[in-house]
Amino acid sequence: MSVEEENENVKENCCLICQKEINEKPWITVQKDNQKFIGCSYSCGVKFHTKIGCGYWNYVVNKEDFNEPRPMLNYHKKKDITTGFGMDDIREEIEEEEIRMVLIEQEYEEESSSEEYFDEENYY
Repeated sequence: MSVEEENENVKENCCLICQKEINEKPWITVQKDNQKFIGCSYSCGVKFHTKIGCGYWNYVVNKEDFNEPRPMLNYHKKKDITTGFGMDDIREEIEEEEIRMVLIEQEYEEESSSEEYFDEENYY
């Protein structure tokens, strides 16, 4: 069955894609080649190109319902700006902190192991 034959078989108040009956205002209405095509939702609207071909925006009747078509053209993935940002400084700071903690622990152990701190007054 050709596209033209499929389009001719579409009921006037049914979605072009899913054939759901639409009793209220359709989500999208396209008037092309003296035929009116309607879609019930965004999901069906984005599939219109499979039935009526690409470039149908010029034929959309209810353009006021849309801000504008927003295709993802020239999409570039943004790189993470935090990666590598001052990582050397951060690593150096972590190493310095670890060394500081080791020195504090050693100092504590030395102080607590000395005999003068084990007298009865300091022992609970």
